[in-house]
Amino acid sequence: MSKKIFTTQDVAQLLSCDLTTVIKWVNAAKLNAYKTPGGHRRIEKADLLEFIKKYDMPMPDELQEVSRVLIVDDDPQFIEMTAAVLGQIENIRLDSAKEGFEAGEKVISFNPHVVILDIKLPGIDGFEVCRRIKDREETAGVKVIAVTAYGTLDDKNRIMECGADHYFQKPVKSEQLISTVKKLLP
Repeated sequence: MSKKIFTTQDVAQLLSCDLTTVIKWVNAAKLNAYKTPGGHRRIEKADLLEFIKKYDMPMPDELQEVSRVLIVDDDPQFIEMTAAVLGQIENIRLDSAKEGFEAGEKVISFNPHVVILDIKLPGIDGFEVCRRIKDREETAGVKVIAVTAYGTLDDKNRIMECGADHYFQKPVKSEQLISTVKKLLP
């Protein structure tokens, strides 16, 4: 859920409790809230998350932070294998693209935290995709893991100069990929 401010009614629905219970929590200063000029209570997401954790309540699915990873490769088997490996990470959403132009569109529409990017792509290659991701203000924070089957030291240096955060030669070991993706996720 992208909402950052909740009404007491929102909180009651999320936590499957009565509205008056939420109001009591606020009045007892158990749940931090502020009042609008019209007297309505509002709860910030951070305060709600802190409250849920403090009182050991189950985290509603809508409040779970989901990490998004985009896999860009022209080899469908690599996409499938990588998706299976990364599917082991909790609260992760995956998407894929088969070439550079599609990758650029998905970086905007899917808004990934991490892109696993083959540098040898048809059309717009991975070097240019990485450069464009890192050059745009709204996507500059996206982490890029470059991968290639036929890489040279020059390719590695070049992709790192384009802004890649990590580089792997294929085949990539599952444990290394999971570990690196977890480190790069917010």
